[in-house]
Amino acid sequence: MKNLFSFLLSAFFIFLSVCLHAQEGDKGIVAKIEKNVIEKQLLVKAVVTNNSSIYRELNYLLVAIKKGSNGNLSNNKQSGKFSINPNETKSLSELSVNLDKNDALKAYLYIRDEENQKLISKDSLEINQNFLKNKIAKVESDVVFELRGLTIDETKTKVGKDFYDQFYIQYNQLPEKSSSAIKITELPTRGTSGQITIEIDDKIIYGFVTNPSEEFITEQVFNSLRYIKEFTASKNLVKNEFIY
Repeated sequence: MKNLFSFLLSAFFIFLSVCLHAQEGDKGIVAKIEKNVIEKQLLVKAVVTNNSSIYRELNYLLVAIKKGSNGNLSNNKQSGKFSINPNETKSLSELSVNLDKNDALKAYLYIRDEENQKLISKDSLEINQNFLKNKIAKVESDVVFELRGLTIDETKTKVGKDFYDQFYIQYNQLPEKSSSAIKITELPTRGTSGQITIEIDDKIIYGFVTNPSEEFITEQVFNSLRYIKEFTASKNLVKNEFIY
């Protein structure tokens, strides 16, 4: 009994140490958007710093939403995976935006854990916010509008790319799109097949094992769109329950 108690106590402290170590790693990741203006050209750079003592594998999403003086909206986005060593600062990507004095812009940078997709750090940048207010426009509303239809491709094989390309074409023809980004991820399985999952708001809403058959890919695109429609409808129903 004494040995069992000692074992359980040791296991508890090991578990506690692992949890504290993970928390340190998350808190040590700092996202930063840097800007540099050259004449009418605005350079937006995504930078991340790892202030912890833990090696991390992460992914990022950088989105820049521009509103011109004529009221038109445009966006530019980049995403990808990266690794970062302890006490390292890394430049992830850079966007170049043509910005006149009466244009407004807001940029978002999101850093997530590669394994569990947990949001670890984020940053934002605003240019000419007063101009947006004068036009009675909410940047956040613009962002929601622009992210409607955003898809993130994290497939790895030719079959995965074929599915994503067909999905992208069909999804962008829909009149109603999700207000959240849709991420399509492909993970390897045993043999030559892979596992593709469709995620919205960090929730896996559909998944399947890949097959190179064109008919199969078309069927999975149809299934994915159906599950996205059902998820979005359910999400909107829950949201409306809290509107009085």
